[in-house]
Amino acid sequence: MSQYFTQVINYDTLFFAWQRVLENHGCRGSDGVTIERFAENHEARIAALSKDLAAERYHPFPLLRFPVPKRHRASFRYLAVPTVRDRVAQAAVYLATKDLFEAEFENTSHAYREGRGLRTAFQQIRQWYDKGYRYAVDADIDAFFDNVDHDLLLGKLQKIIPEPELIRLFRKWISVEVYDGQRIWPLEKGIPQGSVVSPMLANLFLDELDEMFMAFDRRVVRFADDFLVLSKTESEADENIELTDMILEELQLKLNPVKTTIVSFDRGFKFLGSIFLHRTVYWPEWQKNSQDFQVHLPPALTLKSYLELRNR
Repeated sequence: MSQYFTQVINYDTLFFAWQRVLENHGCRGSDGVTIERFAENHEARIAALSKDLAAERYHPFPLLRFPVPKRHRASFRYLAVPTVRDRVAQAAVYLATKDLFEAEFENTSHAYREGRGLRTAFQQIRQWYDKGYRYAVDADIDAFFDNVDHDLLLGKLQKIIPEPELIRLFRKWISVEVYDGQRIWPLEKGIPQGSVVSPMLANLFLDELDEMFMAFDRRVVRFADDFLVLSKTESEADENIELTDMILEELQLKLNPVKTTIVSFDRGFKFLGSIFLHRTVYWPEWQKNSQDFQVHLPPALTLKSYLELRNR
């Protein structure tokens, strides 16, 4: 049996994955099983999951899709959350393969990586400012998480994941069904926000973007799908918009022309919720005082309701 897949199905790996899921809390999935309910007999559930994975009987439940209010905005974003069982399986795959993914990523990428985050992104932006970079393209990819092409993503996965057993698992999670309380549908494109493996899949998909900017000797700082392309002059910033369009076209993505702008450190601009003015970064209040939002979950999906919705 393959090296990484053997690690995934090992009980100890799955137990450690369960501990990560438990620490992260999170809501129930479409099957109605909460963290607390899973914990009641977690040893038996983990053992059963290990056997299902090993025998290739494992199949994910539909994702539970629901709206979550954006901070300080009268708008929503949608999460699509796996069941607790599926989160454990995904966390085990993350633990087994994270070094394979990490080896692919560039120094320009700061989101969803151990030892990196907003602070390292802001430090890198300040470093470029100190070297004379006064302008930037504040780039916004049009609905990135909704528009990732699955064939392109699987092609990138196959280049770094050497085992077909793991590719089959990723394929199941990428093309999973989604349930929102009213209907069920297969995910034909995009990466669901809410899955354990989604962050590293997003970084992998956009790694080509980072590499292309480096090949063209451009300075970029990326945090997930938000990124700055820095330049010393405004005319170079105009050129960087055209270059960004060209690179994203290769990935079957496009810039949002309304939200993509040329910004200046002298005039000040907002990026990742913070204000940049000259060399100073003003951190947002929500970094200091986070608040919880109440969300309303769709009803649990029973076998009867699943079949009814599938047959509509």
